[in-house]
Amino acid sequence: MPDPRKKITALIRSLEELRLHVGRKDLSIGEERVGAQLFFPLANACLRGRAVLLYGGMGANKTTLINLLGSSFQSLELDEVENLMVTGHPEQTEEKIIGFLDPRQWSRDSSETSVLWTPWARSRWKLINEINRFPSGKQNLFLEILQKRKISYAGQIIEPGDTCYFATMNPEFSATYPMDEALLDRISVCVPAQQPDFLAGLALAERERSVHELAESLPRFSPQEFDALPGLVAGVGISSRVELAILCLLRDFTLCERAPGFDKTQLSKARPSLGLCPGCHYFNNPEAICWQVDEGLSDRVRQDLRDFCRAMAFLLDRDADLEVLRAVAPYVIWHRVTPVRSALERPPYYGARRLAFVSELVEKSINRTLNERAEMNLLFSQAVDGELDISKALQELSAFDDPIARMDFIPALERMR
Repeated sequence: MPDPRKKITALIRSLEELRLHVGRKDLSIGEERVGAQLFFPLANACLRGRAVLLYGGMGANKTTLINLLGSSFQSLELDEVENLMVTGHPEQTEEKIIGFLDPRQWSRDSSETSVLWTPWARSRWKLINEINRFPSGKQNLFLEILQKRKISYAGQIIEPGDTCYFATMNPEFSATYPMDEALLDRISVCVPAQQPDFLAGLALAERERSVHELAESLPRFSPQEFDALPGLVAGVGISSRVELAILCLLRDFTLCERAPGFDKTQLSKARPSLGLCPGCHYFNNPEAICWQVDEGLSDRVRQDLRDFCRAMAFLLDRDADLEVLRAVAPYVIWHRVTPVRSALERPPYYGARRLAFVSELVEKSINRTLNERAEMNLLFSQAVDGELDISKALQELSAFDDPIARMDFIPALERMR
């Protein structure tokens, strides 16, 4: 079997040569610059059971890009892929989305219920177009599908197999609905899809063929090549430094001195944005993340970070190192948290650049883990491994004014005594 990564490289080259708008190269990983709008969907195509959301205004090529990638990875005509997707509007019914009872069963001598599943339900490449045009009840349907990885209707179940999930979303308009927080947490990555800049606009103006004609020129993956991708990604190793940085990143967002069990995910009406933090030891400390966002992060974020670091490293043929984590983490986190207005509204964010704000928090956490936390991390690991007396470790850790030391390491060691 040919190397699927070489075919992905050929696909990227084809999209660029055919002058399709795939976003600007706004993602820096080491010395390399790639486009987040293209590379995160490509990474998702190499994984299974994850979901990527493209967020942006109308005409930013969100839907077309996902359908073109689906045409290539599923080896289908573009028309066939477009027929697979479901598009949001309030009148969409469950029957139109996933399936309906087969009327032919009433003329058969059988008590078994028969369902005619829609092409979208059967497909392993699922696109939910304009997901925020679905009312909350319909959004719950997608939440259940992402949770269970299978679809049920009228007591019948279909399991389409390992699936790639995608969604697009427009900014808030009169015809859109708020996104359910539980559904957003099931979205692995959210990528802003921007309008073509000046140079991209010139390239688009020179394009002579239609998108459907261009789609015929894209490389096609065989079923064997498509199925091989998750195994190839799983073979990419993650170093212990990256694993440590991921764990500390989650704890920096989640720990809260005033929350039950120091766990911000337990909060309901009491939140940093609603006056929880004044008087706290860490409040207004620019190095502390806890007071700057309302929500904590679930362990699902850890899994998404590991998977997309591996997938991005696979695409770029490099190690899943800290540079990859720095690039990937903001896109995994920013749609899951709500920054405190007083922090987000200051320059250079002005209340609008939420992804950039979260990127700064990610950078602070990773740098702190690699530098100031080195000694306390060593003390904790030595105590856990029995190389250092727990009482001595507790004494030394008490000197660190760090949320992880105070609310994670010390309570954990006290339970071990």
